Amino acid sequence: MVVGLGFRAAARDNPAIIYQILRALSSASASTVAPGTGVAAALRAATVADAGTPKAEGRALPRWLPAAAMAAAAAAATMVAAGGLVVSGDAPPGPAADASGQSNQAAAARELEDWLKAQGADVSKVQIKPSQAGPGAGLGLFATAAVSAQRHGASWWSWLWPRRGGAAGQREPTTLAAFPLAAAITARKACQDPQLGEQFSWMLDRQLLDERTAVMVYLLVERLRGDKSAYAPWIRALPQSFDAPINFAAADLSELRGTTLAKAVEAVSRRMRDTWSRLESPLAALCRDLGLRRPTWDDWVWAYCVWWSRGQSLPVPESGSATKALASLSAASNGHGHGNGASGNGNGGGAGLAAGAVRKVNIEVVEGLVPGLDFANHRHSPPPQCWWEVVAPERPTGKDATGSTGSASASATPSSASTSASSNATMVRLQLHAGTRVRPGEELFISYGDKSNEELLMLYGFAAPGNPHEFLMLYCPIPPQAEWDDVMHARMELLQSYGLRPQFFLPHPDSVSGPSEDGTAGSGAKRGGKKPAGGKAAAADSGSGAGAGVQGDAAAEAAAAAAAPPLVLPGDVLDTLEVFVLNFQELAHRSRALQTEDRRAARAAGSPLAAVAQHSPVLELAALRSRLPRMAAAELKHYLASLGLRMATLTAFIRLLEIKVLELEGAEGTGSLEQDEQLLARLDAQAAASLAEDAPGKLVYPPAPKQQQQHKEREHERTRRLRAALVYRMGQKQLARAWLVRAKAELTNLLALMRDMETRCSSLERAKK
Repeated sequence: MVVGLGFRAAARDNPAIIYQILRALSSASASTVAPGTGVAAALRAATVADAGTPKAEGRALPRWLPAAAMAAAAAAATMVAAGGLVVSGDAPPGPAADASGQSNQAAAARELEDWLKAQGADVSKVQIKPSQAGPGAGLGLFATAAVSAQRHGASWWSWLWPRRGGAAGQREPTTLAAFPLAAAITARKACQDPQLGEQFSWMLDRQLLDERTAVMVYLLVERLRGDKSAYAPWIRALPQSFDAPINFAAADLSELRGTTLAKAVEAVSRRMRDTWSRLESPLAALCRDLGLRRPTWDDWVWAYCVWWSRGQSLPVPESGSATKALASLSAASNGHGHGNGASGNGNGGGAGLAAGAVRKVNIEVVEGLVPGLDFANHRHSPPPQCWWEVVAPERPTGKDATGSTGSASASATPSSASTSASSNATMVRLQLHAGTRVRPGEELFISYGDKSNEELLMLYGFAAPGNPHEFLMLYCPIPPQAEWDDVMHARMELLQSYGLRPQFFLPHPDSVSGPSEDGTAGSGAKRGGKKPAGGKAAAADSGSGAGAGVQGDAAAEAAAAAAAPPLVLPGDVLDTLEVFVLNFQELAHRSRALQTEDRRAARAAGSPLAAVAQHSPVLELAALRSRLPRMAAAELKHYLASLGLRMATLTAFIRLLEIKVLELEGAEGTGSLEQDEQLLARLDAQAAASLAEDAPGKLVYPPAPKQQQQHKEREHERTRRLRAALVYRMGQKQLARAWLVRAKAELTNLLALMRDMETRCSSLERAKK
């Protein structure tokens, strides 16, 4: 409901009572609150009626209330038509809602649902509406009914192997929605376009476009077609701007200084510019022939962001379920999509079969955008309720499964699809995880995969606090190739033989498993469940934000190092670092070792070269120290040589970490971790205050002019991007500090052990004399 600005002073004096008056006005009919004396009359009548109502003891209204109410109503009557204060939570949809974009967004969602049904989608159990995942999340999928998936008694794939009975005893996954693959935007769909198909086929045949770029270009053209596009309802529901760093202004990009992502954005921007320089002229000619406006760089960036934030790699079987087909091929049951809905195939909803349990089914991977499914948002904690898979019609063995990739329809437009989800259509199904229940109105989430914040921010424009899949990338400095000497050539050749690159990825040190049987270190199992070191705790251990060493005297340093958990480096990290510290003779020895018959056989069998690398022996310092009193002189010399190599490796590793910390927190970076924590706390406090202002019962002043609203939207966009950058770079700083603390403690313990070994070796040699 709307009242005048004359309420401002009254609300300041007694906002609770004024709110009661506003509620009385909101219950009045439209004729009662008509401009003029109608509002005053309504308030006068409400006051008279209220006078005859028994009051609770001690809650009598002030004498000035009737006069103040009528004065306020008189002021309100002159402003009803122009708009005024709104009681949040009581106002029906109106101009204020339209100004915020909510009404337009809801209307676009309703139009989209109708369009999806016309294409043959089954959306009877879901609804598309504004997401509750957070600012900037756009639209999301919500359940409209209570649905549950029964928990299996055995493993999550037990529905494929019933304990008793044949196929009748199998349980199929619970489907919440199904979207026809025929309505997806794919390269094949572009080739079937009656106006553009010939051009797309020609470019794809001559490899001028790859499959993904073809989808982006086709999407761009469909957007330019406007209301004439067969995908117009879906395109209108898509975001018009994105928070991915490729769209960041210079001020926003400055918040990523010193991070790997900042360099990645520059590289991606250059590749996009190169691609656009090749496509701009042909696209301009194509659009001119179609009577469309000339496409711009902003159009290309929009299509690029839509693809990378919503596209999927769809495993399309020629028959039946993609999950069962993948299991029958002994492939991973987890999908490798990269857009909304990426991954999740069979992850808890139904998966693998035993080898030979079903007949072999061919699978074609199709790159595409699936309208409807692309509105499912990502969540990693708590676990998402849903996953997706592609299901094709069951076909007899030996029969050619034509049309399994959505090309069965002869028409080039989605409107040719059936109006119902028929049994002969390939569908992309949104499935419910086993043992999961959803309530009406609950938002449905999927997993985009085990992606780090670096990937999430680059592709989707958000970062997840506490992301368990976060990692730190380190580069080994390489001189220009023209300056390589024989030793550097040997290093790079050995690195290439291992199947490695001069860079590696570090998860949190507590997530790296201990040594395996082959002496290498894994990187999947949790070790001890320790809380990741970060923030002030890590700062106390690592010194300043620029990578200063641990403070204190030698005794305190040794005690702190002894109390630190042991450092476990993943095998590929250890191999990469050792390549850069080996001398020329050691490099030649390892290169010769890779040429043995066993290793040639391993390479011929397709085994990863890193798996057959010449790993250094496992060196657990605690175990070596416990054996020290029993070691002979020859054994001590052997371990001293191995520990010398490990010391050089650790020293190089620490130096790389110090450089990384300096890049992140030094003068060229974005400040210390503690400063970021304080800034994030302020942003959270501002967000909480903003939510409190919008709580039911709060007075909201008239909508600001359009220019002010646009300025406010830009500020909100800037805040969203800043917060995402903060979450990402804080995770990078925490990881760099945690590894630096652990590596320095390990080096301190290693040096102490080497000194004790040298002392014992010297004493044993003197005893022999």
